[in-house]
Amino acid sequence: MLSDFGVKVRQLRESKGIAREEFCGDETELSVRQLARIETGSLPTLSKAQFIAKRLGVSLGELTDGESLELPDRYKELKYLILRTPTYMDSEKLKIREEQFDEIYEDYYDKLPEEEKLMVTFIQSKFEVYQTGNVDFGTEVIKDYFNQLKKRKLYKLNDLVLIELFLLCSVVSNFDKTIFDEIFYEKIKTNLINQSQTLPIEDLYLLNSILLVCADVSVRLQRYDDLDRILLISHQIMTKIQDFQKMPIYYMLKWEYCWFGLNDFKQAEECYKQAILFAGVINGDYLVNKLEEEWRKLVSKIN
Repeated sequence: MLSDFGVKVRQLRESKGIAREEFCGDETELSVRQLARIETGSLPTLSKAQFIAKRLGVSLGELTDGESLELPDRYKELKYLILRTPTYMDSEKLKIREEQFDEIYEDYYDKLPEEEKLMVTFIQSKFEVYQTGNVDFGTEVIKDYFNQLKKRKLYKLNDLVLIELFLLCSVVSNFDKTIFDEIFYEKIKTNLINQSQTLPIEDLYLLNSILLVCADVSVRLQRYDDLDRILLISHQIMTKIQDFQKMPIYYMLKWEYCWFGLNDFKQAEECYKQAILFAGVINGDYLVNKLEEEWRKLVSKIN
């Protein structure tokens, strides 16, 4: 039974005389804190369970009594839709997003591994901050996990979602110094750019979302030195994975870069036209109207 998984792990580990710290090594695959929680009843993800079985020198089936640790297909579908489909504050899309979260919490959350529960918490917090403009929905979550994140150079999926939440809260708070850590932000940018060639292809869509938020931060802070590189990598990722949902935002950020960073108003206008084109194809009138409004505000500043 899966409920006995942690008990078996602890008994086998202790029978071999292996301390938790030794078992987890550099904690790249499994932290001491995570192992302690698994041994006291939390369900592991499939990858962590496989790592534990290998470290103990037993088959995974021996620890699970043949039960599956695979996530339910419908849950994976819902997570996929939430992570990959932007709402752009469209009321109809926001309603669908709320229904998706409701289904996860009602049908799957209680049976999810701890790591997946954290993922849901991070995504939900990001959605609430985005929808309400209230950073309180995200700051408590960030505070709980930020120190762990700062130690990492290579990011996994949960790390990426937490980074996106941190950046969103920073923007919404207008870079409040109690939230926005400038040194950490620079480290994030460097790590994300370096990892763009090594992340699993299924995680690139989320990396692209974060790179676009980084580009937005750079525009707001008027730091254009690496903005062209960020946007170039974003475009390469979207082309590679054939995911153009964020292309309107890409071109909006590029028009701002051309306008403010390069003083190239003609190229900015071309980017505006591309943004409108993609918005019309992907998201319809709502996003087109929002982009047109942003462009009018920009043009009015020099008229």
